[in-house]
Amino acid sequence: MTSKDSIDSDGSDGSDGSEDAEKQSSSAIPKRTYMDSIADIPANTRTAIVSAWRGKQRGLAIFAGVFLASLVITTVLAYSSGLSQIFFQESLESEAIDAKVEQKAKPGSDSFVNDSVVLIEVCSELQAMKEIADCSLIMGRNAIRQNGFFGNIGFFAAGYLAMESIEGEAVGWENESFDFPEADTGGPPVYTKRMTRLLGPGAYDGELAERFESSMLYGDSWPTHQEAEEGRLAIVPASIANKVGATVGEKLSTLTFSYIIETAVEKNIEECEGGYVETTGAGVHHCRMNIVVENLTIGGIYEDGEFANPTLGYNPIFFTWTILDNSTVTELIDMDHSFFGVAVDRSLLPTTSTSDAEDYLGILSQKVSANDADYSGGVTLFWFDLITGSITFLNIFLGLIQLFDYILMIPIILLSIAVLVYGMVLSLEQRRREISIHRTIGGSAQSMQKMVLREVLVMSFIAWFAGYLLALATVPIVLDAVGFMQFRSGDFEVNVNLGFGSIFFTALSTIGLAWLFGRSRTKDFLAMEIDEGVRKTTAASKSKTWLHILLFVLGIIALIESILEDTSGADDMFDNFFIDGLFGLFGPFFLWIGGALLLAKIATHGPRIFAALFGWSPLLKDIRRGLRSTGSSESIGRLAVIMLLTLSIVTLAAVQGATGTLVDKRTADAQTGSSLSIEFTEAMNFSEVETIIYQALADEGMDNGEYSIAMTSISTTIVIPDGESSTVNVWVLMEGQEEVLLWTAQALPGEDLQLVYDGYQNGGYTAGQSVAFNLQLPGTSGGRATDTDFQPLDTSENVVKTIFEGTLFDISFSDTASERDNGSSESENGELGLPDLISALENYPYGDDLSSRDLSGADLSGLNFSFANLTNTNLNGANLAGTNLSGALFLNTSLMNANLNGANLVESIMLQDLGGPINLLQGSDLSNTDMTSMYGFVNLSLSSQTNATCPSGISYNGTSCQASLNPTPTLLSALSSGGEGGSGFTITETITSVELDYMGQHEWVPGLDSSTAENVIVIGESSYRILQNMSADEEITAPQWFVKVSDKDGKNLADSDADSLKNLRIRLESASGVSEASDLTSSRESVERNGGLIFGTPGLLSLQFVVAAVAAVASAFVFLSLVLTQRKKELAILQAIGASPNQVMRLVLFEILSIVVTSMLLGLILGAGIAQSFNGFFSIFGFIFQIFGGSSTVIERELVWPFVDLLLVSLSVLFAVIVALVATTMSALRSDLASVLKGE
Repeated sequence: MTSKDSIDSDGSDGSDGSEDAEKQSSSAIPKRTYMDSIADIPANTRTAIVSAWRGKQRGLAIFAGVFLASLVITTVLAYSSGLSQIFFQESLESEAIDAKVEQKAKPGSDSFVNDSVVLIEVCSELQAMKEIADCSLIMGRNAIRQNGFFGNIGFFAAGYLAMESIEGEAVGWENESFDFPEADTGGPPVYTKRMTRLLGPGAYDGELAERFESSMLYGDSWPTHQEAEEGRLAIVPASIANKVGATVGEKLSTLTFSYIIETAVEKNIEECEGGYVETTGAGVHHCRMNIVVENLTIGGIYEDGEFANPTLGYNPIFFTWTILDNSTVTELIDMDHSFFGVAVDRSLLPTTSTSDAEDYLGILSQKVSANDADYSGGVTLFWFDLITGSITFLNIFLGLIQLFDYILMIPIILLSIAVLVYGMVLSLEQRRREISIHRTIGGSAQSMQKMVLREVLVMSFIAWFAGYLLALATVPIVLDAVGFMQFRSGDFEVNVNLGFGSIFFTALSTIGLAWLFGRSRTKDFLAMEIDEGVRKTTAASKSKTWLHILLFVLGIIALIESILEDTSGADDMFDNFFIDGLFGLFGPFFLWIGGALLLAKIATHGPRIFAALFGWSPLLKDIRRGLRSTGSSESIGRLAVIMLLTLSIVTLAAVQGATGTLVDKRTADAQTGSSLSIEFTEAMNFSEVETIIYQALADEGMDNGEYSIAMTSISTTIVIPDGESSTVNVWVLMEGQEEVLLWTAQALPGEDLQLVYDGYQNGGYTAGQSVAFNLQLPGTSGGRATDTDFQPLDTSENVVKTIFEGTLFDISFSDTASERDNGSSESENGELGLPDLISALENYPYGDDLSSRDLSGADLSGLNFSFANLTNTNLNGANLAGTNLSGALFLNTSLMNANLNGANLVESIMLQDLGGPINLLQGSDLSNTDMTSMYGFVNLSLSSQTNATCPSGISYNGTSCQASLNPTPTLLSALSSGGEGGSGFTITETITSVELDYMGQHEWVPGLDSSTAENVIVIGESSYRILQNMSADEEITAPQWFVKVSDKDGKNLADSDADSLKNLRIRLESASGVSEASDLTSSRESVERNGGLIFGTPGLLSLQFVVAAVAAVASAFVFLSLVLTQRKKELAILQAIGASPNQVMRLVLFEILSIVVTSMLLGLILGAGIAQSFNGFFSIFGFIFQIFGGSSTVIERELVWPFVDLLLVSLSVLFAVIVALVATTMSALRSDLASVLKGE
């Protein structure tokens, strides 16, 4: 075949003749088989590699695009695998026991075994299996006998051993109710009280003992069974020990726990003789009986674990059941409280994925349950897998996280695909002339296509495999991110691998995409050569500018919406939540894609723009006529798009990454308040707290001279605003608190925090959002407060002044009254005694008279018994849910096991003889009740108080509410009218007031509950002293103190020696009188991997930053080389018409650099807009995770601009561009002029 056969002399298409020749040629050649094709693979692969090596630039273009796409897509998928492994291994650490193995037979059946000796033998037989490392017979939760959580009524009905009371040396035991509302909020509604777990001999040695010992505090060791039995040792969680002031070695005279003898799911328990009825949040009723264990000793204190798998309960009190008599042990087994606690050999457990672990445990479960006839005593077993249960919850949470991560990685995935496509375009564009030459010498279209695609496939496979390997090596680093571009090795080893399906997907999405695009582009080239000839060029497809503009406009709307939300708080563009959510989710992507495509058109006109600005400079004056816009060049236009995309992603990742790191730090600061936050069992003054701190420093071996401490407390009180009838809760900031508390500008109004600090101590106050609205303070409208601007105190005409009143009571007694006081509730420190009250209550304005009645078990829910007289009334087990009992009198009223859920107890009076043998509120349900200003002598510690409002007006926080000792106004009136008669006491009521200047709205106070902050006002110490009639030198006591610990250089110990601060906190928790302590180091560690949102976000944003930066540099170097290689002929023509090499060099540098610099600047601007609009995206996902996790952060994402990082990337890109331009241009200038002009 000759060129004349292909092309007519007049240039017309000769494709018909070519096709006839191809048909004749193909008919003469024997048909090749698949085996021939397979046999040719090695030779074809070698040919493709040699061809790619000879054309290094086009080979690198394919490699760069596929490599980047493979790296990104594989990393995203492998990240999910690594995240799953970390969460899975963390879940294993939360519980020592891996499986709850129960008897299949139910109590009372012939095959049920209640002999503990036989059951211990069964445990030994289980332990003999290679998959099981340890086993112990344990008394605890009832058998469930059905796997799963959702829809498993057996899981919710199974009871547990509940702690009732302890009598010991620590004074806090008598007020400890063992209520456990945290368990109800942290898991399914199964537990109402702290649980106890009675361990068998097997738990005190071997694998189980090692796991239990890992959580022991203060250097204590887990005891042997002999030590536990002979010493009658109890192991107590730190949360209980710190709360009551218990220490290791303390003697416990009695420990009372309860077990279940009857359970009712859909009906009530009519009779529970000798016990009481417990009702769980799931509506399950248990009849409980008490067991008293005497003469125990606290043998150790362990650190509370996270609330993870709820099957066995959380953080129980441990002791061994072998100290009980045989009849009690048998009774517990007969009541279905026994199970085998099994520890599997975790070294054999697959941790590569949760699905592999589930398969392994499923086989083990079948193996244990199938060997019915092989166990001693004919025991049959049921395996309830705790690990698989944890995996169920884990997969739900992981699904949400992965959804967020995949969406977050969309920009970098699209970028990698764009680079791939761009690389393919440049690579194949360079081969267009080569293809035409082969066609003219007889090459068929099929052979040409195969030649090109073989090279594409070989280079794509090499690039994909390299990206795949690098991704697997990168994921552990990404998972170790503790901040943006900050990494620290984690506690768990991650062995990332992908399943065949994931590997096939990455290969298909990268190699397959390259093959499809290469095939399509090659077919276009072949068609063009046949139709148009070698001298023609392809017509560029018409750009869809209207679509680009539409996307960009939608993105701009989302950007404006995000800015409005951040600046005005409540003023959004869209009232519809759904539309607002759609713009929050998709707006950033519209802005990114539409902006990149539109701004790239501007960037391609960079030479014109810069020529207009600098064209008359000496540097450009002699080449000005040679300058042109390269906007018509497809290659340069695509490069501008790539530079815009990469720099915008670099900016987005850097800004949001740095912002997330700052949010994590501020979140920890807000949670802890200072270096240390310490809660004491009783109010303490400054000197007492200082002594405890310095003693802890000494005990920890920390030289007092090397460290300095600063302390402050936050007191509380209640005031009534002038002209209002309702009370307002007050938080009081002491002088000098700013040196201790970790404030941020978001927390307080205004920009100058010092002005607000000074304002607090000079008669100013701030209000929470709800209080500000209720008081109609400036900036509140439309049902919510929106204006938090600082109101300066020096412009009195603009300051809103508010008068707040406080009430103080001074009660004095005559000698007659003192003689009448008994020892149970006597008058002390001016407080009313019970006999005094009883004698004066004849003047109380009673409502219904229900005194001395037996209303036990009655359904009185929802009724109105306001100011009712319930003296000596029996309300045991009564249903008083939602009943209005405001102002009612409960004098020796029995409310044992009564349901007062949601009842109104505002200003009610509860009086009982505290020295009596029975707490008349034992087992009562005070959940969700409003007890504001409830007065009396009563012990509330044995009642459930979840979500209740305490008499102080503060929400229940785990510490039992205390009845107020300030008489209610109605009671005061009754007392006053009867006081002059024979009651023998005098009441003096003092009203204090202070006028305060409103400074604006606060968001939170460091270390205190952020959800409560909107319902309080914050004042300074000087105002508090006026309200309390306290002198300036009178000490203020408080139960909670914040401590800043600094090293000798004045740095916060959390920043200079984090481990020492954590050890100091642990030491303080063991100090007498300390209820709870938290440290800033631990708080930071708990959130440092969250990126202001969820676990792993810092690593993903760091990955985006690095990949986008590398993509920008690689694109500039590799692709510019190809672009300039294609322009060799143009450069030769410039030389031929008289341009010097220096002029050509300056011309090329100016043209390309003007486009690149313009693209970079526009990319940085676009990235800043995307980073801002992504704030709305983060807010939506943050809302979702807060619903799922039940927690929230008060810190807003105020964008941080890491200019240094952005400058380094920009300079790196510029350096790569200059190197590529100089190297390629010099190569072109060194080429033979005649050869280039002839067609190379």
